[in-house]
Amino acid sequence: MLKTNDIQINKIKLEATEISVALEDTGVNPEQYIFLKDRLDSYKFYINSEYSIKSEIQYNESLQLVSIAINIIIPDRYIPNDPIKANEIIMDPVDTFQIFYDTQNEIYDRKYRNI
Repeated sequence: MLKTNDIQINKIKLEATEISVALEDTGVNPEQYIFLKDRLDSYKFYINSEYSIKSEIQYNESLQLVSIAINIIIPDRYIPNDPIKANEIIMDPVDTFQIFYDTQNEIYDRKYRNI
């Protein structure tokens, strides 16, 4: 199960906001890790194309632990002054990633575990 370890939101320069998210998942076998690593690159297609995204995934085979770091930069023109709406905009890519990750695991389970 994917667990969020840390979320940091920082204003960078005067025109953008950076969201850094650290996540981890336990009980991931090596084949599943390779599958998820390959799929992580396609996540950028699920968020606004105006956003900048960088991600990194690491695997500890002995612990069966996947660690994922995601950095998303959102131009401030997309972030409204209303704090509630701003929070929704900022958290949307994080929530979308969790849905994306869960879906990839479901695809992996259907395709490889139920053969």
